[in-house]
Amino acid sequence: MTTTTTRINGAKDLNKYIAETNQLIQRIREEFLSDIQEERATVTLPQFLNNNSWNARAELCQIDHRRFIYKRTGLPQFSTFLQNEATLNEAVEQLEHLRRMLVTNKQQKKTGIRKIHDIIKLVKQQEIQEQRLPSPTFDFVTTMSTDDADDHAVLLEAEDSAIVKALKAQIETTKQNHRTISHNLLHQVNSIVKAVRQHIVDVKRRAEDNVGEIIHHAEKCRVFIEKCFDYSVLLYCASAWWHQTQKDAMDDGYYHLEVEPVNPDDATFNPNAAATTEHNLRICVFAGNTINPDSLVHVYDYDQDLARAIYTPESVCEAEKIIHHIRRPRIAVATSDA
Repeated sequence: MTTTTTRINGAKDLNKYIAETNQLIQRIREEFLSDIQEERATVTLPQFLNNNSWNARAELCQIDHRRFIYKRTGLPQFSTFLQNEATLNEAVEQLEHLRRMLVTNKQQKKTGIRKIHDIIKLVKQQEIQEQRLPSPTFDFVTTMSTDDADDHAVLLEAEDSAIVKALKAQIETTKQNHRTISHNLLHQVNSIVKAVRQHIVDVKRRAEDNVGEIIHHAEKCRVFIEKCFDYSVLLYCASAWWHQTQKDAMDDGYYHLEVEPVNPDDATFNPNAAATTEHNLRICVFAGNTINPDSLVHVYDYDQDLARAIYTPESVCEAEKIIHHIRRPRIAVATSDA
């Protein structure tokens, strides 16, 4: 739907144009909201094996995307779409205000002229009362038998007096004044209509831009969440490997493992950071539930040899059973093929 009107010539034209423009604005907004609900603009979490630090990081990333969408759909200071939409709505509100002024101007003209006509009628009736008998100033076309009929004929055929002529001149002046007001209002209207056409283009463009930003942010979130998933699988398999092959069988203490990037910035989602393809990781073993330097008991650099040791057929098979449709982790494939 597009507004095809190029010039507004009155209140009816303007009313139709406003209705069409409001429908178009609503359609743009509905398309915008529909686009950001598409799969490519949304972020969903895979089925993690268990609750661990990488699961939590993935959830925080998903929350960050929801916050990003909220800013682009609810906070004008972060959304060029909302800013341009507000400008367009303000212009339409100005048009509605001018439309009411056009209607009021037309009503005032009709009311004013009707009142002057009523005064003219009263003046002529007064002149008849003061001059009941025919005189040179009256030119009767027909003769009626009643006083009322005579009065009617006098009203129709009598030569206008100076007062009546002045009143009729006032009617023309009133018409001209209201024509001038209407002309000026329509000039403002058509100037705004011209601007509205550009505002509509801007709103559409900004809607597309904001949808693109949301999709781009979602893509980065999915990359990070995929990494979290890979690290979660690695953590699960590494934990099984360590407890089965590295832990002292006589040690009944509690230990837990963490997968930690060598670069701490890689542990948190940052949409502005460049994507990395390398996995510089460490497998850290902590005693107890706390994660601090004092409880760190072992550190393993993650390399191809360690990957082959960790990703055993048994550990991967067990992971598959837990999450049903798990895929073989990208890191494992990359390292095992080396």
